[in-house]
Amino acid sequence: MVSLLLSLPAIFSALAFVAATIALALGSYLGMRAIFGHHGDSERRELAGSVIFRVSALHGLILALVFAQEIANETEADNAASHEARLVADTFYDLERYDRETTLQIRTALAHYARQVTDVEWRLLADERQLDSAAWAHWNAAYEGALTLHGDTPRHEVLRDNILRNIREISSLRRTRETAAFHGAEPLFLIAALVGVVLTSAAYFTFEPTRLNILLLSIFASYSGLIIYFIIAFSNPFHAPGMASPVGFERILEGGIGQLAGGGG
Repeated sequence: MVSLLLSLPAIFSALAFVAATIALALGSYLGMRAIFGHHGDSERRELAGSVIFRVSALHGLILALVFAQEIANETEADNAASHEARLVADTFYDLERYDRETTLQIRTALAHYARQVTDVEWRLLADERQLDSAAWAHWNAAYEGALTLHGDTPRHEVLRDNILRNIREISSLRRTRETAAFHGAEPLFLIAALVGVVLTSAAYFTFEPTRLNILLLSIFASYSGLIIYFIIAFSNPFHAPGMASPVGFERILEGGIGQLAGGGG
């Protein structure tokens, strides 16, 4: 159900989350009034206010912490992809500096790797949370080719060391992207967030369901629902609507790397 909602345009999926949270909040409030009566004496309201303050504070803290964690995960995946793209470009041009003709096959493998990541692997990480085997094959071809390079001169030796180090680091960054895709939103957090909405809303049962009170309760639920939506949207950095785009790879494919990669891998 959640996946279906997230597949909708962002504005509609956000409104659906907000509407569901408002319904949950108002249902909790009205259900509590139906069970415990409508008496709103000052003693009850004072106790309810104390409970509301404490529960809502904890609820807000949980939302803030998890939201910050999801943003950090998104940033880490984005930074890893950008760094990976820079390494691909640095390695590609270091191979040209080593010897343009000798390294053509290695550079072609790197170019196809960049194309495969952009055109195929990004969607695979979004839908199946796994790396693409064809991209691994292109990486492996580049790595095997780099291992055959010889450090015949000090210049070649330095370039070979840089090339091998960069290609190995590309593998590590690929794993970082895969880990970010598997991160996801914790089910226990979702339970805690929804329970926070229910308990906070239910604690208002001592207050009359006037138009103003219903509006204020709806505002609280709307904002809570929106934050929950953002957290779920950012739980997979490669899936819309909160996806990180492969901008770094798209940029390097605009130049010579893209020309060598052709239309696909």
